[in-house]
Amino acid sequence: MPIEIHALTTVTRKGSGIGQEASLSFAAAGAAHIVLLGRTEATLKETASRVASASPGVTTAVRVCDLTKEETLRDAATAIGRWHILIIASAYAAERSSILSADLGGWWQVYETNVKGTLLAARTFIPTADPDHAALLGLTSGVTPMLASYLTGISAYVSSSLAKTKIYEYLAAENPGIFIASVHPGFVLTDVFSANGGNPDELAMDDKRLSADFLVWMASPEAAFLRGRSIWANWDVDELKALEPKITEGNLFTAGLNNWPYTPNVQ
Repeated sequence: MPIEIHALTTVTRKGSGIGQEASLSFAAAGAAHIVLLGRTEATLKETASRVASASPGVTTAVRVCDLTKEETLRDAATAIGRWHILIIASAYAAERSSILSADLGGWWQVYETNVKGTLLAARTFIPTADPDHAALLGLTSGVTPMLASYLTGISAYVSSSLAKTKIYEYLAAENPGIFIASVHPGFVLTDVFSANGGNPDELAMDDKRLSADFLVWMASPEAAFLRGRSIWANWDVDELKALEPKITEGNLFTAGLNNWPYTPNVQ
C-alpha cells in the first residue's frame, strides 16, 4: 500500500519546524502523496519544493488553513478525502512570564492553539481516515512531567502540552480503528524551543531529522504496541520494543498520577 502523509503543521517562516522535516522523511520512506497544511502559503510551497527536489517521485499539494479555525480545516479535509497518516505538528508558546504577570490574552492563545487546535484537527480529520490503515501522530512535549519549579515562566505551554497528551490518549481509546499516539520530538532548535527560553548550549540537543525519522517508524506496524502512549523520539527503538510487555500491560508512557494508589514509604 502506498504511504500517504497529510502533515498538519504550522511551518515557521524560517522553515525550522519538525512538520517540514517530517514531510521530507516520509517522502524518503516512500510516501506516494504528501499534503502540507499550514497558515503560510509561501513556506508550505517552499517545503513542497524541498520534497520534490529530494524525492522526485512524490506528489505534493498545499492547503492553507488555520488550526484554530474549524471552517478552514473542514475545507482542507473535504479537498483531501481519505488519508493514511496525519501528523499534527503545530505548537505555540507565549512570551515567558509568571502566571500572575502574564498577558491573559497571550497566555490563553497558547491553549487556543495547542488544545483547541488539537481538538478541531482531530474532530475534522478522524472521520475521513482510511478505514483499513490510518495513523494519527501528534507532537507534544517531554517537559510535561517536570517539576514546575524547574520551568517557571512557561506555564501555558507546559500545561497545554500536558492536556494535549491526555487528549491523544482519549482519542486512541475512543477510536480503536486508528493508531493514535503522541510524540515528544526531543530537544530540537525550533521557534517554540527558543520562545520557551531554551538554550542549546545548556542542553543535549537532538537533530530534527531524528524526530522526523522517528515519526516514520511510529506510523509503521512495528510501533503498534505504542498506541495511546506518549513517546520520546530520542528513545532507543530497540529498548522500546523490549519494553513492550511492560508498556501494554500497565500505564507506562501515559499521563496521570501514576503512583496511585499511594502506599506509605515503609523503611
